[in-house]
Amino acid sequence: MIRKGCNSIVRAEKILTHIAWVGVASYMELLKEFKYPKSSLLNLLNVMVDCGFLIKNKSNHYSLGIKNYELGCQALHRQNIFEVTKRPMQELSLKSGLVCHLGAMEGYSAIYLDKIESPDSVPTSKSWIGKKLGLHLTALGKALLAWKTREELDYFLDAITLTQYTCNTFTDKKLFLEELQRTRIRGWAIDNEESTYGVVCLSMPAFNMYNRVNYAISLSGDPVIYSGDKIHIYLGMLRKCACQISSGLGHRNESEYLRKGS
Repeated sequence: MIRKGCNSIVRAEKILTHIAWVGVASYMELLKEFKYPKSSLLNLLNVMVDCGFLIKNKSNHYSLGIKNYELGCQALHRQNIFEVTKRPMQELSLKSGLVCHLGAMEGYSAIYLDKIESPDSVPTSKSWIGKKLGLHLTALGKALLAWKTREELDYFLDAITLTQYTCNTFTDKKLFLEELQRTRIRGWAIDNEESTYGVVCLSMPAFNMYNRVNYAISLSGDPVIYSGDKIHIYLGMLRKCACQISSGLGHRNESEYLRKGS
């Protein structure tokens, strides 16, 4: 529900989001897109230009102003990653009843930055904050690698050793690259008892405002938990958490860009 008196702010946000998606837009294009009253739209655009949120060029087209970048940089500079991740991870762990981890890259390994155990999950001492993980045998590692460029992937695959831990571990670089490609296509990674027998892990990436992946979250459980169609339930929970964290990091997906309304 939109609070009374905030209509102009909501309209301004929609205009900024639309222009961020299309690049530039004329007054007539914005009028056609949103169907706001002509005089109200023109006044709002003039105010946004005066405040630095929009730039109007000689062709009377509007683009984003530097003010948006300045405010975004200030917000990110003051941002603590755990302020963004803690609540979504707590909700994920509570709803799933499983252990939830936050991971990032450190050198040629993944590392646990945070760990949240549900009251219903089986306590485990096999994972702890600060523990380093192999990139090739963990869901977190795959999620952190899969969205990198091909040049970056070649660099990491040349640097790491695909050590075998179980019979499911990827030890062939070509096959592992194919696994990363599958991960990117479906949007999630899986450790199917590749690091430890009796443990299956699902992971999804968190995107920042530049569409880069610096963090990933995961859910760990035994193979029975993810059997059959149950895996889709947990993937839905994981996806919601990843989207919340990505949004907190400044990421906007296509569906958000295409929002319309008055």
